[in-house]
Amino acid sequence: MKKKDDQKYNRILDVAGDLIITDSVGAVSTTKIAKQVGISQSSIYVYFKNREALLLTLYVRELKRLYAQDSGEDLRSLSFETAMKQYLEQLFHYGLTYPKSMTIIQKLKEDYAFDEQAGEQINVIVHQSAVQQLLFKGLADKTLRQVDISLLRNIIFSTIKLHTDNLRQGVYTEADVPFERIQRMLMKAVQNN
Repeated sequence: MKKKDDQKYNRILDVAGDLIITDSVGAVSTTKIAKQVGISQSSIYVYFKNREALLLTLYVRELKRLYAQDSGEDLRSLSFETAMKQYLEQLFHYGLTYPKSMTIIQKLKEDYAFDEQAGEQINVIVHQSAVQQLLFKGLADKTLRQVDISLLRNIIFSTIKLHTDNLRQGVYTEADVPFERIQRMLMKAVQNN
């Protein structure tokens, strides 16, 4: 059995992420990855059982990066509105700093159906995050609109991702559309009136 190389493992994930960003989830093939990494296709299976395992590992890696930005204890000690605003700001800065990660998360979420076991693994990571706990709290005390939590997450994530993409691509500037305006809009969109 071949010895696993951490650098090669991460390179495989990075190339898969780049394929998703430049093309689509469907473009991710072990053949393309192997060619870009400079290894044989069979070498990929030393690291990942199959394509699904590779995509799941990539998705989990990006979710963990995203949720590592959560200021868990900080959010729990603040009022709901202050905590929510702080989370939105954290996500905004994450989107500016790690645009590739945001795109990978969004495309995998939208374009790929993980099997039930993988879905459970993803849910454990998501449910343990401070922001998810904040959203659960907001739903329980009716501070947030009474809709499925996935809709709230999507409104927040997709809006901030689009805003950071627009800033990076020069569609508009921060002076034209300051983050505070986006933050107010999102708070109005998700809060129960």
